[in-house]
Amino acid sequence: MTQQFADGQRIVLRPGLVIDGRSDAPRRDLEIVIEDGTIVALRSARPSAPQDATVVELPETTVLPGLIDCHVHYTIDPSLDVQGIARGAVEPPERAVLIGARNARRALSAGVTTARSAGASRSLDISLAAAIAAGDVPGPRLIPSGAAVTITGGHGQHFGIQVDSIDGMITAVRALARDGALVIKLVASEAAMLTTGLAGVQELTTEEMSAMSREARRLGLRVLVHAQSSPAVAAAAEAGVDSIEHAFLADEAALQSLKDSGAFLTPTLTVTDVYSRMPGLTAEVTRRQAEISAKHRAACEMAIRMGIPVVTGTDCGVRGVFPDMIAREIALLHDHGLEAMDAIRAATVNAARLLGLSDEIGMVEAGMRADLIAVPGDPTADLRRLAQTLLVMRHGVIVHKPEQTPVGTREYS
Repeated sequence: MTQQFADGQRIVLRPGLVIDGRSDAPRRDLEIVIEDGTIVALRSARPSAPQDATVVELPETTVLPGLIDCHVHYTIDPSLDVQGIARGAVEPPERAVLIGARNARRALSAGVTTARSAGASRSLDISLAAAIAAGDVPGPRLIPSGAAVTITGGHGQHFGIQVDSIDGMITAVRALARDGALVIKLVASEAAMLTTGLAGVQELTTEEMSAMSREARRLGLRVLVHAQSSPAVAAAAEAGVDSIEHAFLADEAALQSLKDSGAFLTPTLTVTDVYSRMPGLTAEVTRRQAEISAKHRAACEMAIRMGIPVVTGTDCGVRGVFPDMIAREIALLHDHGLEAMDAIRAATVNAARLLGLSDEIGMVEAGMRADLIAVPGDPTADLRRLAQTLLVMRHGVIVHKPEQTPVGTREYS
């Protein structure tokens, strides 16, 4: 359901608790005042409300910033087999965009109000982002990357632009910016999960990534890099990118390079969690997945201990990884070393910083966009509650509210 309010009308949310993004614990007895899609006040709850206000009572819930998924592939169908990415590349574009619309709607219902695309065949995520922004299809605010930049025959070949010279790579970055990409995705290594061993071999060099990163920054764009092996992670960090994705096989030296660079890590723990539990795999693949999963978790735990800033990314579109698994990613970060509130910050405050949107989203305070969700009880006591969205508000509009949600609304005049 979507609930639109009259222009200029004030909305007052009154939850049991508020996670504001700054405080170390949920806060009680507060109300959130919203006008024209923006939070205008976070204050002590009052017995009455301003004139022309709609009060939304949310007893026994926690309201927190809308969740941010920093690694999505909405135009790929996650129900496809292990070669789904390759098959997705040859899907008719009309079908791929419809798959994207379906996935975006599912993500929004799960509380994802902002997402960063991590590569789409034929740059179809740019069209999807525009359709969401225009209100033609429901979904999170989507930051499109367009097609990823990869080497000829590289891991990103099925959803990327294949180039093999620095001049060609710079041209690719410029073309993506021209076509509407708001972030640039580079593919620096193989994907260990898709090879016949623990490979993750480096594909892009430091010099190539540095050239593309400089050009992206000149154009006002940020850069994310798929990198799994230690050499690829270290090279990407040295190239000055904004975030490194996965780092499944990274050792301590590579992670130290990442920390020294100031880049963020998007570990995508959900991927190996899903694969380690997937039925129907051969004994050899099951063994390999178990080994990759153990290395992945060890690398993530080490990164957290080292103080590397971590953000949430599901990598939805990969087989079995669906767009509503953001709560699972948050819980996995907690399982592997983050305190519960810090795991929530990975999906809110930290993710907003990575995307350069800290002045708009990621916190509940005056001046921020009213991108908010409500969940039952206190999610810091049980992060699984984040999977039970009772209300999703995007830019001041209630875009998801299950029929059974115990929400009361009162008009004041």
